[in-house]
Amino acid sequence: MDLAVLASYLGAVWWSVAVVVLLLTSLGTLVQPWIQARRATNREAPPISAILPIKLHNPGFEEAQASIFTQRYPDYEVLFSAAEATSPVLDIAQRLKDGHPNIASRIMQSHCELAVSPKLNTLAAPLAAAAHDFILTKDSNIVFDAETMVAYMRNFTPGVGLVVGVPIAERPDGLAGHIEAFLINGHARLLLTASALGLGFGVGKAMLFKRSDLARAGGFEAMAYTLAEDTAISKGLAAIGFRTVFAHKTLRQIIGRRSLRDIYDRQLRWSVIRRAHEPVTYSLEPISTPLPAAAAAALAAPLVGLAGGTAFGLTLLGWFGCEILIAGLKGWEVSAMSPVAFVGREILALAAWLRAWTTDDVVWANGRFDVFVGAQAPMGEPALSVPRKGAGDEKA
Repeated sequence: MDLAVLASYLGAVWWSVAVVVLLLTSLGTLVQPWIQARRATNREAPPISAILPIKLHNPGFEEAQASIFTQRYPDYEVLFSAAEATSPVLDIAQRLKDGHPNIASRIMQSHCELAVSPKLNTLAAPLAAAAHDFILTKDSNIVFDAETMVAYMRNFTPGVGLVVGVPIAERPDGLAGHIEAFLINGHARLLLTASALGLGFGVGKAMLFKRSDLARAGGFEAMAYTLAEDTAISKGLAAIGFRTVFAHKTLRQIIGRRSLRDIYDRQLRWSVIRRAHEPVTYSLEPISTPLPAAAAAALAAPLVGLAGGTAFGLTLLGWFGCEILIAGLKGWEVSAMSPVAFVGREILALAAWLRAWTTDDVVWANGRFDVFVGAQAPMGEPALSVPRKGAGDEKA
């Protein structure tokens, strides 16, 4: 067998596996809410401390923060937390706090240098000061529907230590925004399928856990070694026998206007973190993406009498059609920009995936970080400090 024939057969195998993965993950995306809702059997409603770390004024920031005050949950408090003592986002938080006097809420300054992750440093003071054992954290670009808190608690069944959610992008603006929306929603298809199969991973957009369980898993310090505090929390809880599950209710992530540089830096950061923590599954990621599948189809095309370019194009077209069908059925973002966003996503994601094999260096929150060491250099403003022993300051 010559090399050309061997390449064709290998291409056919790759293409076949990729198409099976596409179809299975499409099915998993559709059935996950029903399957996971049947598992969500907890009907208790203990009090919750909701912690909202804030720093940058992202698109939809005020709507996202206001959504925590609309929860149909019987007893919860809200703790806003920032490293800064004053900022425009803290002014917004103060207005929201004043506008909802019926809900206990505080604004705290949490500035410590214990963790590699600046987000985890921002969580230090409110974690210590929270009034309740159940802790719910939410990123500043995530909008909660009124039933989100109830849905998360229903998933906190016996044996579960961490409930997380799958973010779904909405309201992108401009080409880069639409590319990021396609990136996020394409990844959501994989996460929802994993959930349907009973698997769970640390995804930090919103997390529900018990502070007492976190203490048993080693506490704050045990999670401080990496930028991926969500992965560290999930693995720490798994080590003491608790599972991570995805809620049956997805999260709304407002995208707004982005730059291509912003979304590349963000995708590279996530890629480096995944490669650092899950190198085996990271190496297999291309099998679930259309561009390598299209290249495999071009190699396999002679086996079915097609030109390579035709097979390449048909694969991309079919994959795009399947994703658009699923997005339409789920009510996700679809627009005239979707075809261009689809192609842009594939180019950017492949570039980030390849680059992540060669670096531990990422950009986050106006600073440059090593994924395991911490801040390296500023970008336009002082970077966060390299982690060392210190104490968090609290300001109510």
